[in-house]
Amino acid sequence: MKKTLLALMLVSSLFVISCGADSTKPSDAYKSQKVEIASGTKTATITGASGNTVDVSSFATAGEKVTEIIEVTDNSSTPEKPTTIKTNPDGGIYEFTTTTVASPTSVTYKYTRTAIAPVTTKTISESATAGSITITASTTDTSKLLYVSLVTDLNGKNMEFSYSGTTITLADSTFNGKVNVTYQYMDMSIISEKPTKEGTIEVGSAITLTAATDSGKSYVCKVYQNPITPEYFYGIVPATGKITLSGTSEIDNYKLWLY
Repeated sequence: MKKTLLALMLVSSLFVISCGADSTKPSDAYKSQKVEIASGTKTATITGASGNTVDVSSFATAGEKVTEIIEVTDNSSTPEKPTTIKTNPDGGIYEFTTTTVASPTSVTYKYTRTAIAPVTTKTISESATAGSITITASTTDTSKLLYVSLVTDLNGKNMEFSYSGTTITLADSTFNGKVNVTYQYMDMSIISEKPTKEGTIEVGSAITLTAATDSGKSYVCKVYQNPITPEYFYGIVPATGKITLSGTSEIDNYKLWLY
C-alpha cells in the first residue's frame, strides 16, 4: 500500500512540474537578435534639398542610427556644423536645421549600423566601368542589402569606394575591369524579434507612428496578402513619423519592426 501511495505521489509531482513548464506565454518565444555590426563616418549626397531643414531619412540608409552631424555644405559656401538638431529618445538624430547653408547638397555624419535578424555575408564578382559598379546579386539579397564592406581587384588589393543602394562608385573613376564585392544582408525570413506594430495598411499605403519618439529609427516592414509571397520594405522613419510604402494598398496586412 505504501509503495502504491509513493508511486501516486511521484506521478502527481511530475504532472505539476510538467504543467508548470508548459505554461509559457507566447511572447516568451520571441528573442532579440539586435546587434551592432558597424560604425563610422560617411559623406552622403542630399538630393533635392530645399530650404535649410534636412530630414535624416533623405540620406541615411536602413540600419543606420545617425549619432552626429559633422558638417553640411552646398559645395560653394563654408561648411557648417548645425546646432539645431532633433533627436529621438534613443539618441538617434532625425532632423537638423542649418543657418548659413541655405540649400544643403552633402552631409558628413557619424553612425552606428545595427541588424535585427541573422546577417549573411557574400562575395561576388562584378564588372566596373569608369569606376562605377552595379551589384547584380539576386533580388533577395539586394532588396535586403545592409552594407557593402569590401571591394578588391583580382589581386586582392583593397579599393576605395562609396555606395548608394546597389550602385558602387570607386575613388578611381578611370578603373575598368573585374572586381570582387563583399556585402551583407539580413535574412528576415528567420527573424525572431517581436514586431513593434502590426495591423492593416492605412489608406494611402501609410503607417503612422509617433514622430518625436520614432523618427530617425530604422524600420523593416513585412507586407503580405495570402497567398502572395511577403514583400519587405526597409528605410528610416521620416521626421513626420509617417511611413509611406510604395506599391501597397489599404487591404495589405503588415508587421513592422523598429530598431
